[in-house]
Amino acid sequence: MEYSVDAAANKMILVIVCLSTIIAAGSFVFFRNIEETIPFAIGVAMACGLNVAKVVLLKRSVLNATTKEANAAQLHLQSTYFLRLLLTVAVLLTAGLLHANGGYVNLIGTALGLLVFHVASYSMRYFLREHLVDGVIVSSAEAGGVSSAQDAIDKINDITAGDSADDNN
Repeated sequence: MEYSVDAAANKMILVIVCLSTIIAAGSFVFFRNIEETIPFAIGVAMACGLNVAKVVLLKRSVLNATTKEANAAQLHLQSTYFLRLLLTVAVLLTAGLLHANGGYVNLIGTALGLLVFHVASYSMRYFLREHLVDGVIVSSAEAGGVSSAQDAIDKINDITAGDSADDNN
């Protein structure tokens, strides 16, 4: 069963934007004044923009790596990882400079915004598992094999156990 990298990337971007918006809006409840909320929201927005760029770069690197040989694909993925790391450092340095030169950006907001990428990537496991359950139910129902959601979950566990057994060999 294949997953669409574009669909996964779009879901991840949606999760990033939604979580960043919730964090930025929630900062008003925490700070209770607009003078402190705006720098925090700017930091979250900077991190949100970076996170979206990182997802797009990740999507492109995965798609490009699938067309290369194993060693070239590994080198390509490592180089794009390094590029994403450099972009993260650049955003943190920019936020630090803007914070030091007038407090235009809150560093805590930037750091929390950067953590949204990791939360979104972990949430993709839920979305992909949900997609896998739907695919197993549909494909097995056509073959007459799955009668309930529990049967589908058992079949998915068998598939993932087979994948991890292949990895160990």
